[in-house]
Amino acid sequence: MLYFHYNVVIIIAVFSSLFIIGTQSREYHHLPLGPYMNGPESVAFDCKGDGPYTGISDGRVIKWQGQIQGWTEFAVTSPHRSRDCDGLDNSIDEQYCGRPLGLKFDMRTCELYIADSSLGLMKVGSRGGVATSLSTGVDGVPFRFLNALDIDSHSGVVYFTDTSSKEYVEAMKSYDHTGRLLKYDPRTQVVTVLLDSLVFANGVALSQNKDFVLVAETTASRIKRLWLTGPKAGTSNIFAHLTGHPDNIHRNHKGEFWVAQNPSKPVKLDQFGEIMESLDTFAIVDSSDVTEFRNTIWIGSVVQPYLVYSTWYLGSCWCMGE
Repeated sequence: MLYFHYNVVIIIAVFSSLFIIGTQSREYHHLPLGPYMNGPESVAFDCKGDGPYTGISDGRVIKWQGQIQGWTEFAVTSPHRSRDCDGLDNSIDEQYCGRPLGLKFDMRTCELYIADSSLGLMKVGSRGGVATSLSTGVDGVPFRFLNALDIDSHSGVVYFTDTSSKEYVEAMKSYDHTGRLLKYDPRTQVVTVLLDSLVFANGVALSQNKDFVLVAETTASRIKRLWLTGPKAGTSNIFAHLTGHPDNIHRNHKGEFWVAQNPSKPVKLDQFGEIMESLDTFAIVDSSDVTEFRNTIWIGSVVQPYLVYSTWYLGSCWCMGE
């Protein structure tokens, strides 16, 4: 399926009264997951640039291998998972089957870190397989609902969220504020609470300079910023107020932040929290993740059986002036 969304017009050249106009637009496509695969919550690419990888509702992490091989199983998060889990889409089964949500590769080691909603913080090697558990709680309090993560590419420190101490639906309805932003240091294997009392803690993104980290508060329709370095280190403030409920946050190579939100469309924010672009197109029904990789935007959804991806299309026309 193919969609166009026109939003940029560029004047390329002018010759007297005759000129060329280049019209730049986004082209949208669907990449189906395959039979009995659903809910690609987030998107990741490995240290070789291969992928995308995504976690689906039946507990598997799958990898796109191209048109010939299609999607293949890369990893699972539960050591007890059986083939009976394949194709399931039921939160009741997550304790047994697993539910990988946040995904991020450590580009230094090529290991994939996984925030599994039921099984905790995990990682798996570059060849995949059964993921290893890193942490299931902090300060004697078990994780209830791990959601998203990001990795410091220099230190390997993992920033991640525990959404709430309550069950998912109850947390959404009650405006619960027991969410936490946490840090895992792979050198010491210690987990530290950075922020607590968050309103449905969700997406996480580290700034390009690594001086602050963002965390989405979904039901509050806002993004909070925690300063990590400088004179404001250890303090937090509101980075952006949004019209929708933010989900995952991803930083692109320019230091800008893509934010998935519902029911509003995804937006791109600059380093000051100002909106730079909105993916306002009917091609996106809902979104849980927006990842920009090599000039292509990948959009995940916790409920759909496909990924959406978008590339730029440049058309032109000869136009007459007065």
